Amino acid sequence: MKDIVVQLIRRFIPTAAQLGEWEFLSSAASGKAVGWHELEDSGRVLILADPGAGKTFEALDRAQKIRDRGAKAFFIRIEAINATFETAFEVGTSAEFAEWLVSNEDAWFFLDSVDEAQLETPRALEDAIRLFGARIHDARERAHIFITSREDAWKALSDRTLVEQYLPFGAPSDKAAAENEGDKEATPDLQVFRLAGLKIDQIRLFAGHYGIGDVSAFVAAIERGNLMSLAERPFDLKALIRKWQADQALGGRLDVLRRMIELLLAPLSSGTSQPKINADRARNGARSLAAAVTLTGQSIICLPDGLMSADRIAPAEVLPDWSEAELQALLRTGIFDDIVYTSVRFRHREIRELLTAEWAAELMSRPDARPDVEALFFRTQYGEEVIVPRMRPTLAWLLLLDEAVRDRALGLEPEIATEGGDPSHLPLPVRQAMLTDIVERIAAEKE
Repeated sequence: MKDIVVQLIRRFIPTAAQLGEWEFLSSAASGKAVGWHELEDSGRVLILADPGAGKTFEALDRAQKIRDRGAKAFFIRIEAINATFETAFEVGTSAEFAEWLVSNEDAWFFLDSVDEAQLETPRALEDAIRLFGARIHDARERAHIFITSREDAWKALSDRTLVEQYLPFGAPSDKAAAENEGDKEATPDLQVFRLAGLKIDQIRLFAGHYGIGDVSAFVAAIERGNLMSLAERPFDLKALIRKWQADQALGGRLDVLRRMIELLLAPLSSGTSQPKINADRARNGARSLAAAVTLTGQSIICLPDGLMSADRIAPAEVLPDWSEAELQALLRTGIFDDIVYTSVRFRHREIRELLTAEWAAELMSRPDARPDVEALFFRTQYGEEVIVPRMRPTLAWLLLLDEAVRDRALGLEPEIATEGGDPSHLPLPVRQAMLTDIVERIAAEKE
């Protein structure tokens, strides 16, 4: 499917930040959503978004729109800021930057950190910010700076003083005066926003541009399948569109996620892929890595040639029969998110949980393996059988794939089927019995 530029009016949600040794952001938003027009006059803004949410497109597009109206605007990828700074500009040029430095005009800088494949450590990012701050030092009061980042990548930075130290807003003389007078209001804090997900009307517009004939039917299928959490990100919305175009249906979450996995891994088995990895091998590899993440609790997977540490999974240890080239190819598919500090994570928690469930189901099909696999999900505690807490999200998927596990899990806690997975795929008698059991338990608790 060919990528199409779809102009959408995106919104940004103010986010409360908590200061500490590291930058952690509150999940609760504060204030109402705003658009670019409300943000443009700000001095320093951090925009956070999930991979595939469209933050890089938004930054590029806004830089170009500002230039179209005759103002100075520049788009620079943070990993490109180094000693050869003059070659780092993707929107704007080094000559225009030099002209701006000696002018009295304002300029808008969009520093994009979505692609951090060239950054091996958080210190490399700090160095880039420091170098950029030195370049604009004498004109920083005229620079409006917007930094985009994944939230987990931003957490890897030292606290927000990184920006406040190297990219303060205001002239150097103003800062010195403020420090002497104890005026902390002279240097505004970094403003933090999250890129809001797509709304229904935006999904409709997006789908129409991608050739969906019956947009209403497509949107209805999204709502019926409880798929809004996927549809609100452009990257995943395109995957939903591909499934709709291929099947003229979406189905439930199980159908959609399985199809998404298939589509995201498909390039590995194409005729042009080097190395070529067949579909079964690719899926089994993804399943094994998902299981490793789920069972260890370590979400970061190191690239084969990356900097290994104790908190990272080494893929060669999980897939010892895979070549380095095969591992590189698998970890660069859309199953995983953008490379950050020579490592990746699974793009979607639910895809990882489903792949782990498929891994477990396949193992249980082997002779004598079932007891050991089920022991990962169930244990005896104080004489009673319970579900292992860490494995509950995966179990919600596994009970759709294995009848014995389903009966065992629902016998213990029938509500687990409603906590995740896709209950619509359970047989109707099972759903009826499950609902009856839940109602009876609630009634008994009230007595």
